[in-house]
Amino acid sequence: MILEGKNITKQYKTESGNGTLTVLDDTSISIEKGSISTVIGVSGSGKSTLLHILGGLDKPNTGTVLWKNDSIYDMNRESLASFRNNKLGFVFQFHHLLPEFTALENIMMPALIRGKTPEKAGQRANYLLEEFGIPDRAEHRPTQLSGGEQQRVAMARALMNSPDLILADEPTGNLDEDNTSVILDYLFNLREIEEVSILLITHEKEIANRSDTIYQLSKGKLEIL
Repeated sequence: MILEGKNITKQYKTESGNGTLTVLDDTSISIEKGSISTVIGVSGSGKSTLLHILGGLDKPNTGTVLWKNDSIYDMNRESLASFRNNKLGFVFQFHHLLPEFTALENIMMPALIRGKTPEKAGQRANYLLEEFGIPDRAEHRPTQLSGGEQQRVAMARALMNSPDLILADEPTGNLDEDNTSVILDYLFNLREIEEVSILLITHEKEIANRSDTIYQLSKGKLEIL
């Protein structure tokens, strides 16, 4: 296993402050190296919360997340940030590209943060632009790109540091059917090329059916379908 979430419980205070809302209830999940796993569930079921906890962006009330048998919550803040930068790639429904930078510069950013030279980062970024079929968009800023092109740039950015695991939260949620198919084809094909594991959050069973393992999250509980 590359990543395991064990007995994760996450609760929030209700708006009145007099009670708690349990979003995840003693939930466990295991991600195998080289696999594509999908978590499905209705909107508001806690899918994004689970992904944020697995990626070290949030903490559970109880339970732990193990990366190759070591708890990510034993890391200090700097070590956890370095872990996310080097080992994980994040893709969200909203691409979160930096508007003042070009597509190429947005893709390069994780490598520059890691300390790579602009030359080396640029080589990798240009390769990824080619793999995602948009080399002619390198110098375009996000506002000059279509929605599908923006999401391809976001996926290329997630792959910039050759992560071991991609965490994708509804990456095609804002795309039409044609762009959804194209994006998923690129992502799943790159699984083979980059030897990366993928955890995909979605509410669409058609997308989930392309994965190796399907989990369903309902009322805080996770089960394999």
